[in-house]
Amino acid sequence: METTSLQEQAYKIIRKKIIYSDLAPGQRILRTELEESLGIGRTPIREALVQLRKQELIYAVPQSGTYISKINLESAENARFAREQLERKIFAECLTRIDETGEKMLQGIIEKQEKAVETKNARDFFYYDNVFHETCYTIANRKEIWGWLSANSIHLDRFRWLRVATKEMRWEKVIGQHETIMNAIYNKDIDELDFVMTIHLHMMLDEKEFVISRYPDYFVE
Repeated sequence: METTSLQEQAYKIIRKKIIYSDLAPGQRILRTELEESLGIGRTPIREALVQLRKQELIYAVPQSGTYISKINLESAENARFAREQLERKIFAECLTRIDETGEKMLQGIIEKQEKAVETKNARDFFYYDNVFHETCYTIANRKEIWGWLSANSIHLDRFRWLRVATKEMRWEKVIGQHETIMNAIYNKDIDELDFVMTIHLHMMLDEKEFVISRYPDYFVE
C-alpha cells in the first residue's frame, strides 16, 4: 500500500515537472537523480517511469538513456478539439445551473488570476486558468468529464504552459476572455457565451506558430 502511494506521488510530481518543462522536452533523465531530488525510493520511481512511458511522455534509447518526449502537436490539437466540442455544451449547462455561490467562486478565481498578473507569477496564473474551467465543469455537474479530458490533455497542457511562459504573450487576454465568459453566464446570454468560448478555445491555433518559434526544439518535427 505504501509503495503504491509513493508510486502515485512520484508519478504526479514527475508528470507536473514535464508539464511545466522543469524536465524539458528532449532532456535526458536519470532515475538516481530523481530518487535523490524527490526523496523517493527506487521502486516507486521505476514504476512511475513505466507509467509515464506508457503515456509516451518519456522514451528509452538503447545504450543511451531515458528522455523526456517532445510535445506532440497533433495530440495537443486533438485534445483542444475535444475540449471545444464538449466545453461549449458544458459551459451552456453551467449557465443554467449556476447560483450565487458559483458566481462568487468564478469571481474569486479571476481575482486570483489578476493577482498572479500583478506579481508576475506564471505558475499561479496557469493553475487558476485551469481552476476556472474545472469550476465551470463542476457547476455543470460534469466534473467527471473534466477528469477524463485532463488525463488525456497532457500535450495540450504542455503547450499551454509554454504559451504562458512566453513573455510576449499577454496574460490579460486570457483574463479578459474569462471575464466575458463569466458575464455571459451571469446574464444567461447563451449566444455571447458560445461566441466567446469558440474564440477562447481557438487560442492555441492562433498562437501556435509564435510559441513554436520561441521553443523550436520542444516539439516533434
